[in-house]
Amino acid sequence: MARRVPREFVDKLHAVLAEVDRARGEALSDFLVTHEVLPNVRLVKTRALDTPVVFSLWTLDTDVVELCGDAAYPATAGLLAIDKEEIAELERKGVVVDRSFLTRSESVPGVYYALFDYLSNRQLRQVLGRLVPAQGDTT
Repeated sequence: MARRVPREFVDKLHAVLAEVDRARGEALSDFLVTHEVLPNVRLVKTRALDTPVVFSLWTLDTDVVELCGDAAYPATAGLLAIDKEEIAELERKGVVVDRSFLTRSESVPGVYYALFDYLSNRQLRQVLGRLVPAQGDTT
């Protein structure tokens, strides 16, 4: 039986996905963590094969619980998320997203995530390098 997701969270998720779509149309960046686009949500922007790649970075514990679908997850510093539509579009453009480093959300179909115990730009860059091996490649 599917877990009920609060309407407020669903609305926030849709707003974040709209921000991700908008950000993918902006100028390319090798690596950028934006200011909050919504409370406790930033975007992590990079590129691979001259294609924009944008993840959402969630830091509010209740949002993390909703995305994970389980309140038993340990306290984390953040959650990096991407939806299956962006993954499919990236793959059509030849950009590989290594899903072996991602967990599929149990409560929000089509969303994949990675949890962070500690958040820093260095940590984010390392994980992005694993998730998107061609990150920063402009050939």
